[in-house]
Amino acid sequence: MIAWLTRSLAEVPAGDGWLGASERAVLARLTLVKRRSDWRLGRYTAKSAAAAFLAVEDGRIEVVASPSGAPVAVLDGVRAKLELSLSHRAGRAVAVVAPPGPAVGCDIELVEPRSAAFVRQWFADGERALVEAAPPDERPWLANLIWSAKEAATKAIGEGLRLDVARARVTFGLGEAAPGTDGWRPLRVLWGDDVATVQHGWFRREPEWVITVVGGDSGNPPPRRIG
Repeated sequence: MIAWLTRSLAEVPAGDGWLGASERAVLARLTLVKRRSDWRLGRYTAKSAAAAFLAVEDGRIEVVASPSGAPVAVLDGVRAKLELSLSHRAGRAVAVVAPPGPAVGCDIELVEPRSAAFVRQWFADGERALVEAAPPDERPWLANLIWSAKEAATKAIGEGLRLDVARARVTFGLGEAAPGTDGWRPLRVLWGDDVATVQHGWFRREPEWVITVVGGDSGNPPPRRIG
């Protein structure tokens, strides 16, 4: 079962007492105010999600970076038995956790205009056609949904944007979310055979945001909210 949690900058505790020793050491190396703020938001969200998933106190969790840069949850000094992904954008963060097994990736995007050049560079032919055929007021969320799914998919593979995401093809349904799904609807990401087969996932549309989850045990049921 995949679980998700979202937090905003306003919810991050004042001071740094909630950070572990290794986390404070990382924060001390960050000098830019915005970078520090974003990092604290991400760590708070990820720690809270991991603690809620494992039913332990937040203070027992530290979130460190793996060699690839992906976040890893540590419980009492030992890697926690869960998969973790993290994303933040414009003062809001989302963390996704899942049982040990297939890696999981997530992404959150503010629904804002994407340029025609951006769409040409990063979208496959069918994706470009879908965005261009949509009513003008629907194009921003469609473009951000497709981009978000690609980002989440690369995290689940463990490569991030080192992959050529223009080769990924995102498909999804545009109908209403089914009852009891908390607004989540299914999606798929198809790659070339040299990267992966088909990745399954979910997306959630909000008035100003789109959130995507790919990987893990994402076939069924949809992510559940925690915390």
